[in-house]
Amino acid sequence: MPPTKPTSFNGIHHLKLPASDIRKTEAFYTQIFLFESCPELDHYTPDDKLFAVLLTYKPAGLMLEIRHNPEQAKIQKGWDPVTWGVNSRKDLEEWGAWFDEKGVSHSKVLKGMKGWVMAAEDPDGKIVRLYTTEEHEWTTDVDRDTYWLR
Repeated sequence: MPPTKPTSFNGIHHLKLPASDIRKTEAFYTQIFLFESCPELDHYTPDDKLFAVLLTYKPAGLMLEIRHNPEQAKIQKGWDPVTWGVNSRKDLEEWGAWFDEKGVSHSKVLKGMKGWVMAAEDPDGKIVRLYTTEEHEWTTDVDRDTYWLR
């Protein structure tokens, strides 16, 4: 009898992002965003070289791994591998002010098909998007931005 499809799949365990400088990217996510470092989960090679760190965002039960991989970090420059959620357009405006205060390059609040979006750059130039759960009427008349919305 052939095996049946397993039913134990229960979502995302953790996300993994490449970085050319692990500590710089870790600082970006802990000082700019709301992640916390988990130094007890740092990954080391057998010769004690750090190759990955894990961060957590406890309210969502989310773990983020930052892995040293300069080649992938370079390839992904300009790519937006993850879009984080925020509640409202007002939240995006607050994030914009925060990014300005911290010197993080970012877009203005942009209109998407059903919500609003803001994009910023991580230390390797990957695009980090914030998208609202607050919605407006569905539209194809969205903002166009060749840099932030590639």
